[in-house]
Amino acid sequence: MNKGIVMRIIILIIGLSFPLIGSSQTYEHEPIANKAEYWISKFAPRKDMDDLMKWSEDYVEFTNDRKGFENINSSIMVPYFTNDISSADFIWLDIYPNSTEQYAAMEELVKNGGDLSSEWPGNNVRVLSSWQWEISNSPIADGNGIVRYQDCILREGVTLRAAYDGYKNFASTSQAAGMSGGMKMIFNESGSNNAERDYVFTVWNSSISKYGSDLDIYINELNGTPWNDNHGDWAVCKNSRTFTSIPISSP
Repeated sequence: MNKGIVMRIIILIIGLSFPLIGSSQTYEHEPIANKAEYWISKFAPRKDMDDLMKWSEDYVEFTNDRKGFENINSSIMVPYFTNDISSADFIWLDIYPNSTEQYAAMEELVKNGGDLSSEWPGNNVRVLSSWQWEISNSPIADGNGIVRYQDCILREGVTLRAAYDGYKNFASTSQAAGMSGGMKMIFNESGSNNAERDYVFTVWNSSISKYGSDLDIYINELNGTPWNDNHGDWAVCKNSRTFTSIPISSP
């Protein structure tokens, strides 16, 4: 057989074996992006969670009927499982549907939120602005939720869109198995000094107990399946850390 034909056959086989690799592939899913701000803070002297919850009430009152805040989703995250529990006491998270509303809200806060900002009970360690690709969502539940983050590096030749397709397909499989959690891919736009990751992968649930149930389903029914094993084909994820979340406001 002609060597050129043999090489083309080999390339075709490799392409079929590794569908996540290569820039010319056709993607299955179109990401829908939103924006998020992460205010990573330690409590100011003589301030604690009670002060933060009081400030959150003032924040919700301030944002009512103001431009840019119409569709905001705000929550407080508290570190629970982490390798550096002292690095932050809490994270204030604001999620916007797009940059237009994010920066309209910023303008409103800069112009008219001086009194509110002066009462902020934290000393900020870092403030991040990020893009987020939502992979799946978690049904709204009463009470606190839970969020786990991992820093991920794409394997050589794998695109972010290909990884997104893989996550979307796994999300469909996990939901069919009875899991109720949500997933996201996060890309820092501004405020991050960590260049050793391509994205942050997030698994979350609006119910802490249901998150535990999801883990059992994953271990007992999905671990070792092709959908799960393929994850290692497109990224290496490390530095897992887990936070509880307190809902503050939603559209």
